[in-house]
Amino acid sequence: MVKVKSDIEGFQATRPVLTMGMFDGVHKGHRALLSAVTQKARETGGESVVLTFWPHPRVVLGHDSDKLRLLTTLHEKTRLLSEAGIDHIIILPFTKEFASLPARDFIREYLVQKIGVKHLVAGYNHRFGHGGISQEELRHIAQHSGFEVEFFGPVISDGMKPSSTAIRQFIKDGDVWEASRLLGRYYSLKGRIVGGKKLGRKLGYPTANIEMDDPLKLIPHDGVYACKVHLLGKNYGGMLNVGSRPTVDEENSPRSLEVHIFDFQKEVYAEEIRVEFVKRIRPEIKFPGLEALKERLLQDETEIKKVLREEGVITPQP
Repeated sequence: MVKVKSDIEGFQATRPVLTMGMFDGVHKGHRALLSAVTQKARETGGESVVLTFWPHPRVVLGHDSDKLRLLTTLHEKTRLLSEAGIDHIIILPFTKEFASLPARDFIREYLVQKIGVKHLVAGYNHRFGHGGISQEELRHIAQHSGFEVEFFGPVISDGMKPSSTAIRQFIKDGDVWEASRLLGRYYSLKGRIVGGKKLGRKLGYPTANIEMDDPLKLIPHDGVYACKVHLLGKNYGGMLNVGSRPTVDEENSPRSLEVHIFDFQKEVYAEEIRVEFVKRIRPEIKFPGLEALKERLLQDETEIKKVLREEGVITPQP
């Protein structure tokens, strides 16, 4: 079972095989790196260790932090790292003082003295500490500090190099389908069900309104999506709208997330809900009235159910 620490003092592991980074999204490239770490730990009789940071450095350093949105919350990232088979996760508090620590001092104080690293698996483009150091410098430090180092990547998947930046852009554009190819899973959001205007009932499409857990979590571009819904311990198909509902709400209304869950009749509030975005069906549209909106929702339902059947999210009708 994975051990998670937010304090590096007193850390203990057998022959630590270490990698480090933000791992936002824990995408296919990250997972390939993590697999290399766990494999090396098995080969050397050691334990795998991930050193990651929180909050995100851009939040602490103020580098466009108001625009920063994350692919994974801390809880999601920890779960995904654990599912990758990592033995130890160290979540290091990121501060301005820590950011100013020179690379050589960081390696000596944290990796060598506090973790006792025996083997470091570094991403091919990873920068260590303030100012960073070259791969050659890192090899030199490793040789004189008693640990081995190897550089991993880049990974190519479906002709593309998975990166958190590329995945964020796909999701910002609403292309959750392409994002899922690089993530290796559907992009998901988690929150609580809150009360709404109940207009969906009048249209024949009651919805659950979702209040997000984390304001830094990236929300896909406005539109209508086919999705998979996790609620009350079960999985359902659903049609989800992201946007300001221009047909029924005033201009410049706040964005909302509301999902109509197929084959679900219960009225639930304050329950935890998670939705996985399978595919964007269309942009959000302002219709001339409720009847036109209702007609389009019927078309959306047909199209979305077809997508979800093809993806195995819902069972085809006999």
